Amino acid sequence: SAAAAHEVVHEDEKILRDVFDLPTKTTLGSRWYHQGQPTGLLMESRFVSPKSFKDAGRLAVAEAQQLVEKVVSAQTAEEKQQVVKCLDQLSDALCRVMDVAELVRQVHPDSSWQAAADEVYAEMFNYMNALNTHVGIYRKLVEVMDDPGCSRHLGAVEREAAVSFRRDFEKSGIHLSTQAHSRFVDLSAGIHEQSRVFLRSQSQPLPKNRIVEVPMEHLRSLPSQVAMEILQSSRTHKRKDGTAIVRLSPDDYAAHYILRDCEDEPTRESVYRAWQRGSSEGVKALESLLEQRLELARTVGFESFGHMSLVDKMAKSPDHVDEFLRGLAAQASPQWSALIESFSAIKGSDVYPWDRDYLVSRQQMDNGALPSLMPYFSLGRVVLGLSRVFKSLYGVELRAVTPQPGEIWHPEVRKLEAVDENNQLLGVVYCDVFSRVSKSSVGAAHFTARCARRIDDDIRVQSSDAGHSSQTVVERDGQRFQLPVVV
Repeated sequence: SAAAAHEVVHEDEKILRDVFDLPTKTTLGSRWYHQGQPTGLLMESRFVSPKSFKDAGRLAVAEAQQLVEKVVSAQTAEEKQQVVKCLDQLSDALCRVMDVAELVRQVHPDSSWQAAADEVYAEMFNYMNALNTHVGIYRKLVEVMDDPGCSRHLGAVEREAAVSFRRDFEKSGIHLSTQAHSRFVDLSAGIHEQSRVFLRSQSQPLPKNRIVEVPMEHLRSLPSQVAMEILQSSRTHKRKDGTAIVRLSPDDYAAHYILRDCEDEPTRESVYRAWQRGSSEGVKALESLLEQRLELARTVGFESFGHMSLVDKMAKSPDHVDEFLRGLAAQASPQWSALIESFSAIKGSDVYPWDRDYLVSRQQMDNGALPSLMPYFSLGRVVLGLSRVFKSLYGVELRAVTPQPGEIWHPEVRKLEAVDENNQLLGVVYCDVFSRVSKSSVGAAHFTARCARRIDDDIRVQSSDAGHSSQTVVERDGQRFQLPVVV
């Protein structure tokens, strides 16, 4: 009925939807470096300028170093019982700056902020690596965990944290002999370098041997605007027989439309093969990366890098992952078999990877293609739908709010609060979901800028209250917690 189909949207929900879909009709995303005292990036009073951001990095390292000294010098039972708390506090002090530095250098449009973030990240990365191989911290943690007099006083959360810290240390090869540890360090450096080379190779222009020559006639079945853009970005020439040839670079954009709309199979095949072929630099880096990962895992006692990566994940082992994927494949096999048969019937011969998108498109046209669903799934409606799902499952919903001056890094960023059924604030989500020139091409990503952690029982050291203000702390049952922030 019309009444049943009518959607009831409350005022808060309407604002949440419109802040994404109709930003000009709202003011929630427009306060960006306006007049007024900046509150600091992500509500952090330490992050009001590139200079203050670098100062925050130095203070975080100083706080961490004081906590390190408390850990390694712990002798009494009381001091040993504080070791896990110290490590948790140390990790948080560094990550609250280092993770934001990674965010800033990826998305901030101001080059001075990016430069400050690069400097902070590099310095803290080196310090963090030194901590990951700090034998004194590791031995003190093992001493605490293996001492029944200390470990029995650890709560469930502290015990789990201790296990996680110890596992991370041992993944870093800290328990190895001097020779084995030296090899571990070399392998880690090699993996980091090969990862960088591989990622760089993915963004390089295609080499000349991957240029595809396509008869211009074969582009006529593409949308006219797409064909025009391909022609404008490609070189053309004529063969002796008068055939107009387009020398195109099969990037993601061109490949998508050619594979979907081009009727000529040899053209689709040549574009697909050139598009999917890895560069020699990328393939070499990937092979080296895989070899070094395997050796690294075996150096610290694991069968493979997969075993090492999954041991503390929900899947636990590669065998479980394989079993799960094979189970999914078995369930989907009847549907896929039927689909391949229908594709073969349309084509009249065997089906290859470069046929898939074209045949899917043909099948949709033959069966009467569904209208586009995009108008029904605007970004605002999707966010609103997620909020309703969260509320139904967990009693938590999202609420759009106005950022303060200096709190966000671009006017397109949207600030959402997560609140419970009693309207208590649980956390903050900043959404920077629109593409722009100043953003790094990281794809879909999320950053935990600040985690939820109890802080009223923190170990007192100089500057340990840095970054804790009324905006970044919530109270629950007489206890104080950091307000979690996700971007």
